[in-house]
Amino acid sequence: MSTPSEGAGFALAPDDGDAIWFNGALGLIKASTETTAGRFAAMEVRGPRGFGSPLHIHRNEDEFFLVMDGEVRVRHGEDIAEAGPGSLVYGPRDVPHAFTVDSDEARLLLFFAPSGVEGFFREASKPARAIEIPPADERFLDRESLMAIAERFGQEFIGPPLPPKD
Repeated sequence: MSTPSEGAGFALAPDDGDAIWFNGALGLIKASTETTAGRFAAMEVRGPRGFGSPLHIHRNEDEFFLVMDGEVRVRHGEDIAEAGPGSLVYGPRDVPHAFTVDSDEARLLLFFAPSGVEGFFREASKPARAIEIPPADERFLDRESLMAIAERFGQEFIGPPLPPKD
């Protein structure tokens, strides 16, 4: 596969990308400000059951969720979508949203436009030691630190994550 460089096309293999451990999930940053001239960012997320985000708002970018494997619930505004493999959910900026993984594991591809939010994920994570979901005992940032980083990237946490599905 080709190596991403500013302004040029590129291709990545399934496990390629900047590998990070973010809040209990594996993230693979597939496209960034540097590789798309700021047009968009893309990140694959591989998360275990219960992984998700609190209810939050992006002020700077729109977001697409493409579920590649597993079962995920996505809330946008007051609507909740049950999303399985192949499902696409669009969330415009300034609309509160959250998601949670309901299956044992899930793979999602998140697209953001314009780019920049990948800086939040980089700053709030640690380099992955392996291309796998981090161990359950891996330590991550506390909520207050995560909120402070999010604020610098135009995000606001406004509520709790979606509750587990019974």
